[in-house]
Amino acid sequence: MKTDLENNKIKNGFSIPTDYFDTLSDRIFEKINGEVCSNLLPETSGFIVPDNYFEKNEAELLSKINHSKTKVISLKSALYKVSGIAAVLLLTIVSPMLYNTVETRKNELAEMNYLEMHSEELDIYEVGSMLDNEDLAELENELIYNNLTSTNETNNLN
Repeated sequence: MKTDLENNKIKNGFSIPTDYFDTLSDRIFEKINGEVCSNLLPETSGFIVPDNYFEKNEAELLSKINHSKTKVISLKSALYKVSGIAAVLLLTIVSPMLYNTVETRKNELAEMNYLEMHSEELDIYEVGSMLDNEDLAELENELIYNNLTSTNETNNLN
């Protein structure tokens, strides 16, 4: 009984010359020693180009190529359009930012003026609710600085 491997043997395929493996080691040693066997190298390359091949093909290719004029698109008009759109977008984004900073400064000045005018009427808790951490840190630094300058002045007078 034959196995699947024996049934599926390739009957036609690559073949090797007779006595190939018997003479293989001798040929390898000849190449290593520098002795080139002339019967191993073919006399011709096997590649042949027909006469006038390149001249005929060039003329044939040029006749097949369509030499129509291509349409050239100017990038200047597209550049003007894109730069105009970019300028409009930039103005719409930047102008509110600038306006908001001016308005914020005006609001801060108005708050400061209000606090200065109504400082007697305000409770310490109302003032504290209007201050954030940065303002408190600034006030603390200012108090420390004022305290140091007043002690230095009193020391200089004595």
